[in-house]
Amino acid sequence: MATSTSSVTSMDPAYLAEQYTQLDRASKDQLLSSQYSEVNAELKAFTALKSSLTDFADSLSDILGDSGVLVNSATVSNEDIASVTADSSAAAGTYELYVDQLAQAHQIALSFGTGATMPTSGDLGISVAGNEFVVDLSTLGAGATLSDVAQLINNSADNTGVSASVMRSGGGDYLVFTSNETGAANTVALSYSSDGTAEGDAFANSITNQQELTAAQDAQIRLGSSSSITLTSTTNSLENVIDGVTIDLNQAQASGDSAIRITVGEDLDKTSDALQDIVDQYNSLMDDLGGDDIGRDSMARNIKSLMRSSFQGLFEGSTLYSIGIEFSRDGKMELDTDKLQKALDTNSTQVSAMLSGDTGVFAKLSNSLSPYSDRFGFLKTKVDTLTNQLSKVQKKQEDFDSKMQNVYQRYLNQFTQMQITISQLQSSMSSFSEN
Repeated sequence: MATSTSSVTSMDPAYLAEQYTQLDRASKDQLLSSQYSEVNAELKAFTALKSSLTDFADSLSDILGDSGVLVNSATVSNEDIASVTADSSAAAGTYELYVDQLAQAHQIALSFGTGATMPTSGDLGISVAGNEFVVDLSTLGAGATLSDVAQLINNSADNTGVSASVMRSGGGDYLVFTSNETGAANTVALSYSSDGTAEGDAFANSITNQQELTAAQDAQIRLGSSSSITLTSTTNSLENVIDGVTIDLNQAQASGDSAIRITVGEDLDKTSDALQDIVDQYNSLMDDLGGDDIGRDSMARNIKSLMRSSFQGLFEGSTLYSIGIEFSRDGKMELDTDKLQKALDTNSTQVSAMLSGDTGVFAKLSNSLSPYSDRFGFLKTKVDTLTNQLSKVQKKQEDFDSKMQNVYQRYLNQFTQMQITISQLQSSMSSFSEN
């Protein structure tokens, strides 16, 4: 009897309270943990699906946009003279150009003695292509240098398109003005009235005796090897000479040089690669939609069905199988590149219409998926709903933890009181035995 009582009084009330509390909460903890894991897994799966579907929709938009499904390439006979790129609208063919001159930015220099001091009064007028802005030199401090003037010009909020810099040589310093844009119209002009000081007179004199370092001029090219048709451009990037082709001029040709030759044609390998990318994204999405966490969800099943059905039927009177898009028994999309290239060789216009035309398969697929892939579409609503559900489960867990803390405290009070009572009984019994 004494041994049993001693055992009870020696036990830790906190330990007993913890054990009893764990027994009380075990089943509810397991339920909440299961709910959290289930909702969290579904939330992660739908968040990943939303991201993947958005990327897929963006890829479809790119193909349906300016680039199209057909990829063109352009080459040039002399890349030192020019470089070229082509988009899907470029017509296949060979073109010859002769580059007479490049577009140049106007550049002038004002000459000063080494370490010259600048005037600190008066207005410096600077115009580019006839658009003038004024720099107030009175904002300069005493002893201002050419670098101070250049900084004042470059930082002007009214600057209409000129950059100022300082160059130095053994014979003196130079304040250089360069138009930010190339082209004959973008000339730089300066005006200044001296304040009568030595610095002001020197500044005005330098403007009068300015030197032109680079003339403002347009790019000039001739069409054909011996044509008299001349085209001009304010920049060295030409986008309107050949439809769908951008020509970047690198240098002018010398007298007697042969015209450069630009060749534009369909790039079958890049077209196949672009389609293969769509195929891979499609298959990856189908795997995601059939995953363990969302495979049984009605929304996931609906998206999967829409994606499959978008490829069914005739497009421009032909099946997609005829141009190399096939499906395996497990529902995976496959691309037969040999069949695709044969179709492109036969009628690339039809292939383009079947895939990326207004009534093509990619337009059909994009329209079907847009209610889900749009910024505020069904998938966003699904993700928001699951996020709220997860928050509710977390709140239930927090509320339950708070409740069980009270239970623990109640057990702790009970076991502590029990220990005190038994200890008092032991003390009383001991006193009785001694008497």
